[in-house]
Amino acid sequence: RERRIRASADFSRLRQNGSRLDCGPFLLNLGLGRSPETKARFAVVVAKKSIPLAVNRNRAKRLARELFRNDADLLPDGWECVLIARPSILRKSFASLVKIYSTAIKSTVK
Repeated sequence: RERRIRASADFSRLRQNGSRLDCGPFLLNLGLGRSPETKARFAVVVAKKSIPLAVNRNRAKRLARELFRNDADLLPDGWECVLIARPSILRKSFASLVKIYSTAIKSTVK
């Protein structure tokens, strides 16, 4: 929980200054955080307009949080990531989501 992004200022800073990746089932906003010595932080955004049923929104959030939890070491300290889920995240297998996520992170963070 301490590794979650919660402040709206952090979201808007990442949106303006970070890099945006279209990964198919989700979008990633990646960028450097406020201080380089803090641990990598993560946030999940699931719009009610794109995934209307609460059950499916919660499942999408759980999948996204598990992606970060499994590959938390991919993001170096000081980096922040916002994952914006799309409806197709629910139709993909978890293994394919892990592959897409890790490829996107590795291509951005070098």
